[in-house]
Amino acid sequence: MSDTVQRAAEALLAVRNGAPPLAGLGANAPADEAGAWAIQREVLRRLGGIIGGYKCATPASAPPSAALLDARGIKGSPVTWPVPKGGKIGIETEIAFRLSRDLPQRGTPYTQEEVSEAIAACFPAVELVVSRYSDIKAVPLLENMADNIAHAGLVCGAEVPGWRSHDLGNLLVRQSCGGQVQVEKRGSNPAGDPLVSLTRLANHLHGFGLHLQAGQVVTTGSWTGLLWVDGGQRVVGGFEGLGEVVVELG
Repeated sequence: MSDTVQRAAEALLAVRNGAPPLAGLGANAPADEAGAWAIQREVLRRLGGIIGGYKCATPASAPPSAALLDARGIKGSPVTWPVPKGGKIGIETEIAFRLSRDLPQRGTPYTQEEVSEAIAACFPAVELVVSRYSDIKAVPLLENMADNIAHAGLVCGAEVPGWRSHDLGNLLVRQSCGGQVQVEKRGSNPAGDPLVSLTRLANHLHGFGLHLQAGQVVTTGSWTGLLWVDGGQRVVGGFEGLGEVVVELG
């Protein structure tokens, strides 16, 4: 492991432990995507976590963007999530999947049909977002990837029976906070169909020594955009026909 990876991981971990947010990683910024994944894996190792899944937003029109999820941060709804007094947290309503089998590297890419057949469950999710940077919009993609794209946790709703009968690219999403509706619209996944993101991720990970594994959870991009909210409120996010997720922000 390079010294750059270690220094970048140390800087990001310091913020997690209470140091001021970073303007960026400076000379320790990853030079390529492999470097961003290496920093993510080193941060997770030092936290004592294990890979519980991934977050991704991978429309064909844009470079893949993905991050590891610490298994300890994947929770079931309803749940109470702490927010520091006076601080804010980002919320995004998404569709997530759990895998029933491994999808290891092979000679040919997995098709969307093959990836779909490897899904054990589908459910709504609310991703919680906390950046280790002072201005997430000012940081390049690779540095955001090094910080797990600001991932803080994932709250999962109940498994949806018969989910394959739904048009997953054209659902109505609704998200509220503190009793006020923030977003209500139809069909706004970054890739159009969340199975597109899942399939692209399944094949993309192989280039970095990773692969989707049975039991892992993958959340497939925000339908609502990233909205920052205060603590002390109830967040409800969900989809027509898929149910809701409830998060009480402490």
